[in-house]
Amino acid sequence: MRTLASTAVIGVGAALAAMGVWAGSGPAIAGLEWSVYDRWLRRPAPVSSELVVVARDAASEARFGSGPWDRAVLSRLITSLSRAGAAVVGVDVQIGRPGTPGRGGASSDALLSQATALADNVVFPLALEITDGARRDNTAPPVLTTHRSWPTLSRELGAIVEARPLAAPLPGLVEYAAGVGHTLALPDPDGVVRRAPLLVRVGDRGVPALGVALAATFRKTGLDRIPLDRRGRAVIGFATAGLKVVPLSEVWAAIEERRAEALQTALQTMVEDRIVLLLVEPAARLERTPLGPMSETMIQAHLLNAALTRSWLRETSIASTMLGTAVLAVLTTWLWLSLRSWKASIAVGALVLAYLAGLTLSASLAGFLLPLATPLLALLVSSAAALVWNHFTSSSRIGRLEGEIAAIRQALVSQESSVESLEEDLDAARAAAARSTGAEEALRAQLATARAQEEQTRARLERLERESRTLGDGRVAPLDDAELERLRSECERMGIVTRDRVVLAVFRDLEKAARSTLPILIAGEPGTGKELFARAAHHLSPRADGPFVAVNMAAISPELFESELFGHVRGSFTGAIADRKGLFEQAGQGTIFLDEVGELRPEHQSKLLRVLQDKSFYRVGATRPTTVNVRVVAASNRDLEAGITEGWFREDLYFRLKGLVLRLPPLRERRPDVPLLAARFEREAATELGRPHRELTEAALAALERGEWRGNVRELQNCLRQAVALADGTTIAVDDLRLPSDEPTRDDPGGDTAVLASLRQHGFDMQATARALGWDRSTVTQRLKGLGFRALVDSGGDRTRAALALAGDAVLGPTVELKLREYHEHLLRAIERFESADEAIVACRRRFKNLPERHFRSLELLVRQHFDRRAPAKV
Repeated sequence: MRTLASTAVIGVGAALAAMGVWAGSGPAIAGLEWSVYDRWLRRPAPVSSELVVVARDAASEARFGSGPWDRAVLSRLITSLSRAGAAVVGVDVQIGRPGTPGRGGASSDALLSQATALADNVVFPLALEITDGARRDNTAPPVLTTHRSWPTLSRELGAIVEARPLAAPLPGLVEYAAGVGHTLALPDPDGVVRRAPLLVRVGDRGVPALGVALAATFRKTGLDRIPLDRRGRAVIGFATAGLKVVPLSEVWAAIEERRAEALQTALQTMVEDRIVLLLVEPAARLERTPLGPMSETMIQAHLLNAALTRSWLRETSIASTMLGTAVLAVLTTWLWLSLRSWKASIAVGALVLAYLAGLTLSASLAGFLLPLATPLLALLVSSAAALVWNHFTSSSRIGRLEGEIAAIRQALVSQESSVESLEEDLDAARAAAARSTGAEEALRAQLATARAQEEQTRARLERLERESRTLGDGRVAPLDDAELERLRSECERMGIVTRDRVVLAVFRDLEKAARSTLPILIAGEPGTGKELFARAAHHLSPRADGPFVAVNMAAISPELFESELFGHVRGSFTGAIADRKGLFEQAGQGTIFLDEVGELRPEHQSKLLRVLQDKSFYRVGATRPTTVNVRVVAASNRDLEAGITEGWFREDLYFRLKGLVLRLPPLRERRPDVPLLAARFEREAATELGRPHRELTEAALAALERGEWRGNVRELQNCLRQAVALADGTTIAVDDLRLPSDEPTRDDPGGDTAVLASLRQHGFDMQATARALGWDRSTVTQRLKGLGFRALVDSGGDRTRAALALAGDAVLGPTVELKLREYHEHLLRAIERFESADEAIVACRRRFKNLPERHFRSLELLVRQHFDRRAPAKV
């Protein structure tokens, strides 16, 4: 429920934020959205067969002039078209403009009025200007009183466009015209005309658009079932196929030759029962449209075509847009909060593609324009909000999980100690079975309960650790199977044999960093493959064609350091018989690998730092600096950060080297890689020594996996070379490996070091350590118990100091201290009932019979110290 609630809150918040951004951006976003819609506005809309556009052409202009024509010509056109059967005739002559005196003047206007009256089906445009409620002054032109085709408007319709005439209308035309409409074209914020007001207010009347007036006169219907916005505008569906346009010269030829029946029949066939729109006036200006520049009357022609074919484009309402945006934002937020990051990315991408596909289909098939900018902006904002939310909540949750894991680890340590103590008590009870048979059964029951509690705690710990790793994977990109396989093949191509996820993740980081100029510092024990990774960084970088120079800093003589790295000039010292390039100069345009950089002396560190800072150096004996362009990859098996604290490594040099730090795990932490490496080293050694290829037995592979491999991969390689050289059989068995015995002995001091190292590696988890060593847990417990007793003796009974000595790490100190406390208190409980130290020691030898003999001396000292402290109290 909390997840769903947070999803809804974040999603709705993102939607509101997106709407706010939309409102604040205004024309810019609107223009962007409509520019995308223009592709759908140019879709192949149907063209009405009931509309014929007659336009002036070059031939007609050559005959009647390039300016306004004599209206006697228009009168004849109207009369002839009406007689030929035209249902409605529209003329682009503004009803408020009188004829030009030089072109017929008032007499021509009278002829036009007469032709209009006789035809009774002529529609004229009216020249208007938009006022939108602005105050009118006394010099304004008279308002056109009324026309029978104009509806009376209520004052509640205040949102529609208001306008006024630009000139006094001609009474004759107004009286006889079948309809009067406006040609206003209102551009969008980006200057493109896509919508037209179907009705504008003039006084208390509504003046329809010219295209609507023509359609209403033709079909005797009003503006019903036309989708409008809140300002009474409709989106024009421009017909990309083009309207039917007939040159006026062709129509005039038919009129003049009307005696010829063929031509008269052709005119009748052309216009009968159709709307004829005459474009006879020169265009005063052109408006930008999705189809290019277009006159206002031609825009009305496309509006008329949409009205005839009912191919309107519909926009969503503000309420629908907000609701859809909120739903999309909530769904996007839910995807980011519910799925892993890479799955959520795919799902959100699919959601975007699905919305774009739906937007395209709805526009092209149904003429319905879904919002574009607002939902996608909400999707972007909700994605960002969800990612930020994930980051903070994951960090907080990981912190809580880490605290809970730490508490459960302590509980597990206590339960492990209880199980171990009960096991020892059970052994003691078995020895005293004759004395108390009921005690053994009680201890068995307690032991079973303790073991069950331990298993439950361990299962809970593993579950929480998996959850913690899952949350952590949200912050560092996880490796899926395909990525793992790609990285394995890339590693193999670079000579790196591994299937370990940690090593593959390191290689992935190396791939990314190799393409930059970032310096790389590789940390790891000797023999972990630092040079292989350095060579991989070189081969994966743009400098792959340049040289790769590897330098072992520990092997350079201090006296020759500058000469080796920076070179010298002839005569600079005895024996310098010629100029010599140093290693840095040899690596120019390539990569230099500084291995064991932690072995540098302080004075050499300062010289190296200057080269890294200035990209230049002086050859020994030179007076001019040498500039070098080289990529630096450094490596060290020493802890350089500890060196900074202890004073043997310069902090400024460290920060120059640590552009990217890669830490390679030792071989003992990647045991599944051992068989892969062993097989490869066996093949290489067999080829090198000319010996036949031999498979390793299962037992040999298991023994190799159990090995500690202090020398890491290098030690494993030497082991396989020796085995190939000395093996006599057809396979390589355990004996051929000549490995030291890994079986524990009661008095094996060297084994304590290996056990302690394994315990530290596994966080003092007894079960995991026993599994890694191939022992049973009780053996590991007795080793740690003996080591703990000895540490307590060495520290004078200070448990904290003893725990730190065993843990070797302050982080593990509390866990070890808890174990030591359990071991010590169990020992004290076991000897509490005895009167003397000698009696207690004899009993302890029976009770702790599995404790290694070398550690029993420490136990004996602890017992005697306890009785020495008890003696004064008894006295």
